[in-house]
Amino acid sequence: MESLISSGHGLCSIELGPEGIAFANAPNPNNLEISACGFYPYQFGSSPDVSKLRDQLLQVVSQNGLKKTKCVWILHPSYYRLTLIGTPNVPQAEYKKAIRWQIKDIINYSLEDTAVDIFYPDEPERSLKKIYVIAAQSSFLKNIANTIQDCGLYLEAIDTREFAIRNLITDLSKPGETTGLLNIIDESCLMMSVKQSNVQFVRRFPVNANNIKAGNYSDLMSEIQRSFNYCQTELKQEIPTKFVIPPDAILDKNVAQEIAKNLNKEVNILNLQEVVRYKKPLDQQMEPRCWIAIGGVLRNARQSK
Repeated sequence: MESLISSGHGLCSIELGPEGIAFANAPNPNNLEISACGFYPYQFGSSPDVSKLRDQLLQVVSQNGLKKTKCVWILHPSYYRLTLIGTPNVPQAEYKKAIRWQIKDIINYSLEDTAVDIFYPDEPERSLKKIYVIAAQSSFLKNIANTIQDCGLYLEAIDTREFAIRNLITDLSKPGETTGLLNIIDESCLMMSVKQSNVQFVRRFPVNANNIKAGNYSDLMSEIQRSFNYCQTELKQEIPTKFVIPPDAILDKNVAQEIAKNLNKEVNILNLQEVVRYKKPLDQQMEPRCWIAIGGVLRNARQSK
């Protein structure tokens, strides 16, 4: 963990994952300078113990001068579900109520304890009869939100990982260009595309990272092509003209080059220094732990565009 600041100002972003807390801080959230970021390892598991989380988060706040700083909490994918559904045949004001019955089979908590939000794959037109639904356990959100505020942070918003990624890759695209991201971890891959600051497509599919590292790309390419077909035929979207891969220990530059060769598209490792500035040099080993938190702290800068 690397501490670079002495007083809390601006906006900070935290991602609470099963393995610990990642954070980033920007003294002026309308520009792109990151004054601090770091990762505090801790085994929170599938349902964090609030008292243990409070102790760990208090350490993050006190050691980095973050008390009374506005905060964005980035939900780790372990703590929410995202799915694409057909638009309910009800007035738009009633979408969230109707959606609960459509997603009951993908959640493992009661509908009464479910918080939902939506976004459109075709913003701002909203003409496509499909919407993305984000579902999370309401009591979990409230408990963690209260804990965050008890630790001296002013919680401003809760975002998902997809929107933190959107914040990072928006400026890597030319006007009107669609840029994709592939985030490959042990047994799954997140594929998403962004155009003009809008998250257009999100899909998670199973993939074996060991096969990829061994040079076997067939399963990955099949799933990507399936996603391309769906984007074009069902969502009427352009497929990405290029892809980025986050700074992650699982994949190196050679793997990115092999994926580019198989896709016949430009594929680059995400260079965070093309997107943000660091007040002080950041250990490259820290970037794979903090890249989502860094994306989260750019929330206001992206919304002001």
